[in-house]
Amino acid sequence: MNKLSTTLLGVLLVPLLVVSCGQPASTPAAVEDTPEGAAFEYRAGLMEAIAWKVGQARGMEQGEIPVDEAAFAKHARDVAVLASMIPEGFIPNSAVEGSAALPEIWTNMADFQAKAMDLQNAAQALADAATANGFEAAKGLVQAVGQSCGGCHRPYRRRQE
Repeated sequence: MNKLSTTLLGVLLVPLLVVSCGQPASTPAAVEDTPEGAAFEYRAGLMEAIAWKVGQARGMEQGEIPVDEAAFAKHARDVAVLASMIPEGFIPNSAVEGSAALPEIWTNMADFQAKAMDLQNAAQALADAATANGFEAAKGLVQAVGQSCGGCHRPYRRRQE
């Protein structure tokens, strides 16, 4: 392979590798390398994963995605695990730039944690029903998971513009 071929190959393949490995196409604003910045990044990733998993389950429940019993049950179990991890990402003073978290989280932490527990309970009920009795028995519980997400987002998340 000549030098030109090697250069062209690199120019063409490197962007493909970056995209296929899940790196963002554009770099978001840098978050400070602090415990608070790390907490923000942790919870942002966690919320994104939950949103994707709930979206997949909701898509099946609404007939937008073909039903796959095993995938539905896995998404439900994953949401239950991810939901249990939410409070860890809300350490004091972690409403850093770019965060949608409102200060009320930290001034009313008991209520925030109760709402996080509501999500965990709804997600666990969905996971248990999906695992034990399948999609048909569990699909009605997807809405409860979504409602518990909104129950926390309404008072504690800055509206996206």
